[in-house]
Amino acid sequence: MTYVNWGWMSLIILGILVFPYILKRLNKYRKSIDKSKNNCYIKTIKFFRKIHKPLGLSLIIIPLIHGYMALGALRLHTGLILYLSALTTALLGGAFYKTKNKNFFTWHKRMAVITILFFLIHFFAPNAIYYLLN
Repeated sequence: MTYVNWGWMSLIILGILVFPYILKRLNKYRKSIDKSKNNCYIKTIKFFRKIHKPLGLSLIIIPLIHGYMALGALRLHTGLILYLSALTTALLGGAFYKTKNKNFFTWHKRMAVITILFFLIHFFAPNAIYYLLN
């Protein structure tokens, strides 16, 4: 597998991790219009919640392989900043899971948004740091 494939795999995992949140928001929006219950949304969200933790852990491992294959070493790069953001998101999610402290969950969601923003920077301008520093 090339480093590009590992990157796409990371993107797919990130999309799956965010999908339950999007579905939950869509379900709230749909309920405000329709006022009826749709068990399909609930079943789908429950399925994605079951795989959320293992996929979150894989999102901590797979990008390391992608980055090492692409750059050959650990260097300051948009990918490293993206990785650190994803790691922070995972650590906050793990802290919430262990302590059930809602502040960790709130920050987990906030960091998820920041991680997505860093992904967009990494995807569309991977050498942005190089250009900023030179």
